[in-house]
Amino acid sequence: MRSETKDAVREVFRSFISDQHTKLARKGIGDIRLAYPFHRLFFTEAQVGAARTERSVVTAMGSVLYPQLAQAVALDRFTDVHLELEIAGTINDAAVNMIEEIVTTLRTGPRQRTVDRRPDHERELSEILNSLGGGQSRRSVIADLHIGDFTGGPLFVELKTPLPNLDIAAESKRKLLYYLAIRARERDWERASIPGTHLQPLSHTREIRPFRHQAGDGHEKPGSHRSGAMGFHWRPRHIRRNPLN
Repeated sequence: MRSETKDAVREVFRSFISDQHTKLARKGIGDIRLAYPFHRLFFTEAQVGAARTERSVVTAMGSVLYPQLAQAVALDRFTDVHLELEIAGTINDAAVNMIEEIVTTLRTGPRQRTVDRRPDHERELSEILNSLGGGQSRRSVIADLHIGDFTGGPLFVELKTPLPNLDIAAESKRKLLYYLAIRARERDWERASIPGTHLQPLSHTREIRPFRHQAGDGHEKPGSHRSGAMGFHWRPRHIRRNPLN
């Protein structure tokens, strides 16, 4: 990592900590009494204040700190780096319906599923790309972080806080599949890479694994993820067939 990048990372932390201290200093006991009247039946005002502070800081980490850190680190090696980048394109309705079916089925508990489906990236791509017909509709997704000049092709990154729930995992899965379908329709398939999904912290607990399988390939291979400050990253894969066009 270049010295300029290290300075940028330090500045991200310094600015974030300073902003949070300023915001938290504005909130007093009076605010707690008005906002949480029933919490005081179970907790002291100090405990309620600490819990509210923790929630506020954690929310800001997800919306401000993580994206800015990811951007600073990405700029160490790449130049076409953007936060909250909208990517739009036209997809045929049959492919849209297939994406929604895949996500809805995976979100449903295994015992409640009416069809046998498990996370399987190759199968999912084949089903989407071979779902032809129907009208056309414009779809868009927003990348938390997008690296246009990433090695091997553009990289679409979803940044998630620790232990995301299944609803968040399902929405991330939907965004990843729409992104790939949009790239396919734009005849940009040969350089469109599978988006990298990051988790923090680095953990192999039972709570993390369902999301990794839910949003990932459904299988793991040696060397198929890269460890780093933000967690797991599935390496790009390229699909050259594009039956949508």
